[in-house]
Amino acid sequence: MWRQGESRRGNVTGEGRVTGPDASGRPRPRGREVGLDVALLLLSGIVALFTAITVHDLRRERRTWDDGVPARDGPPLTPYELACLAGGSGRVAELAVALLAGNGTIRLSLSGHAHRTVSPLSGARHPVERAVLAFVRGRRGAYLHEIKRELRRSPAMTELEDLLTRLGMLVPDGPGFVTDLLLWLRRLRAATLACVLLEVVAMFVQRTYWIAVIGLAVLTFTRVGAQCELRWWAGGGTTRPTTAWARQELGRARERHPRGGASGDMAVSIALYGLSELRDPLMLAAIYRLEPGQGG
Repeated sequence: MWRQGESRRGNVTGEGRVTGPDASGRPRPRGREVGLDVALLLLSGIVALFTAITVHDLRRERRTWDDGVPARDGPPLTPYELACLAGGSGRVAELAVALLAGNGTIRLSLSGHAHRTVSPLSGARHPVERAVLAFVRGRRGAYLHEIKRELRRSPAMTELEDLLTRLGMLVPDGPGFVTDLLLWLRRLRAATLACVLLEVVAMFVQRTYWIAVIGLAVLTFTRVGAQCELRWWAGGGTTRPTTAWARQELGRARERHPRGGASGDMAVSIALYGLSELRDPLMLAAIYRLEPGQGG
């Protein structure tokens, strides 16, 4: 026999909230669970809103920079400068290793280990090449990924990026509207990941799914949008955003040097497109630490 104030679906509290029994038969409050899910959904929406506003401001700056930018006057960029704009420090390291191995300054084993030969360091070499040779000599050999990691934080790489900044190819470090927006967008990207983890934990702890799924979908699109915008501003992987002049230079260089090495300038081709432009399969296999015929 049912008591007054009870129903078949659960107990009705004095506040009118229905609580259903849990696995042990005791009433389980539902309002608190739904309230937490809604709070997480609202938090996800706030992060998504701020991310959308930041991306919109960055794209407006992008259009402002690209519209009406005059052609750059001056000599063409060197292969190392193009490599920095097209692929960052990793591409610069690949170009240096390929050129040094091509002229016999370093020797590559089929395992991908780079060894410096007996040729002395030359003052006429590019600072990046001198940095690579010094690292290989100090380690008595190094793998490509080690050279990339070392070059990323080397003074030679900083000097190269500073030169491109003075040429108007990279946005200077320090306070600035675009720099502040990019920093804020990186923080929002981190906040998006934190919200995703909270949504997943709440979903499995509370056993409520539909609100959490909506929040996860919103956060997924938010993080993808933020990552795409950050990747665009990073160019090919430089630590500083590229400018419209840099994109113009890369576009003209790719027109003059199409993929496939048809222009005959192997250094520029590697700078623009990477090690896939190497025509020597043995060298390519050694750099990629693969057997001949497997690299590419």
